[in-house]
Amino acid sequence: MISNRSLLLLGSGALGALAFLGIGKLSKRIRPVAVGVVKEGIAFSDWIVTKYENVKEDVEDIVAEAKHAHQKDLGSKTEMTKKEEEILKRVEQKVEEILKKKINKEDVP
Repeated sequence: MISNRSLLLLGSGALGALAFLGIGKLSKRIRPVAVGVVKEGIAFSDWIVTKYENVKEDVEDIVAEAKHAHQKDLGSKTEMTKKEEEILKRVEQKVEEILKKKINKEDVP
């Protein structure tokens, strides 16, 4: 991902290169064109930064939703495990009751 600092350095580098080439010494006819180009470069840089921030926010939202869903799943798995244990205990109790009744019936002549 490109950071804001990298974009600013890129823009500053481009402006520095133009200054190095002697933009200040260009004729009055070329200067407005150069100003327009730099202005559009700044607008493009702002657009890129805005898009980057929007994508960054979207990714953060997706990660937060995924974490929440994961925690919710863990909670529901815990609940399901508890319910399964309760059912197994009930089944075990019923089996014990049936075996006791069967043993008691066999003891009675």
